[in-house]
Amino acid sequence: MDDKPIKVLLVEDDAAAAEIVKALISQDAGVFEIEWVVNLSDGLSSLADNNFDLVLLDFGLPDSEGLDTFLKLQKHSPMVAVIPLTATGDESLALKAIQLGAQDYLFKGRISGQLLTKSMRYAVERKRSEEALRRAHDDLERRVVERTQELSAANAKLTEQIAVRRRAENELRRLSHRLVEVQESERRNIARELHDEIGQLLTGLKLVIEMASRMPIERLGEHCHKAQALVNELMGHVRDLSLDLRPAMLDDLGLLHALLWHFERYTSQTGVAVKLTHTGIENERLSPEIETAAYRIVQEALTNVARHAGTNLVKVSASADAESLILQIADEGKGFDVQSSLAAGRSSGLAGMRERAQLLGGSLEIQSATGNGTIISALLPLEQGESIA
Repeated sequence: MDDKPIKVLLVEDDAAAAEIVKALISQDAGVFEIEWVVNLSDGLSSLADNNFDLVLLDFGLPDSEGLDTFLKLQKHSPMVAVIPLTATGDESLALKAIQLGAQDYLFKGRISGQLLTKSMRYAVERKRSEEALRRAHDDLERRVVERTQELSAANAKLTEQIAVRRRAENELRRLSHRLVEVQESERRNIARELHDEIGQLLTGLKLVIEMASRMPIERLGEHCHKAQALVNELMGHVRDLSLDLRPAMLDDLGLLHALLWHFERYTSQTGVAVKLTHTGIENERLSPEIETAAYRIVQEALTNVARHAGTNLVKVSASADAESLILQIADEGKGFDVQSSLAAGRSSGLAGMRERAQLLGGSLEIQSATGNGTIISALLPLEQGESIA
């Protein structure tokens, strides 16, 4: 125990008994401070006004009798140690009080100084120990609750991370599957072009050469001109096929020059004019992946305009800063329902543009509605220091 005096409240209506108790306690001067009241009501008031460590409680008071006295006091001040002072016949009540939380009990006719002070010290220590244990228990309960909440939050976060990872894995599998589909589609297109165009021209050239070998010399010139025309047409198809696969200008001169070349070729083929605005890409080269993705997104968007928009003008803007390249392709054509088109899988081109942006850590947004035109916006992040003069 600490050096502060133990504050004791004596609730006793018998003045003689009270004097005996005070006299016995006074033998340990400086250890105990005692206050005396004669009824329970005054005792509860004193407990409310002062910080007592111990109550010596008589069970026979003017305003309260028996075990009810203890219960009222305990309810009022549960943190204070209580020792009932009983007559010999009240032992059963005292034992019940012990069962209900009293720290000890004493018989009035058998009190000695040593017994009383020893019991008082023991009662205060026991109460303090009980309170410390209770606080420790409450603190443990609180920590268990907090830890349980932390574990629940961690578990929820882990579950969310697992779900995110599964979605990412599913998206990766979908993109991989989509990549295979795109590759196969490109192979089919190339094979069709080779068979239908270049193959037919080669077959025609072969026939001209075979016929020339059987013709009179004076007619060889005519067949040579036919063969030359077929070779020129064949060279044109091969050049167009090569440019469709990947224009050399994109690698040699960069995105801006490749776009300008494509717009001129696109307008001559479709009759749709392209109005270009640009900032930040005039004298800059971006990484090959960024330039390729940007070129293909614009190329696919323009193809969709020519096929579906029913307009003769499309606006393209390209702007780059230190962090990103932003593209926008806008037309005032027929428009369409974006969600239903994507959900129905009717436009592999739209999905392909979005996938190109996502594979580079970017995003693509499609805004359109039937009769209100279409705006396609793509953001492609640039790594720091990616642009080169």
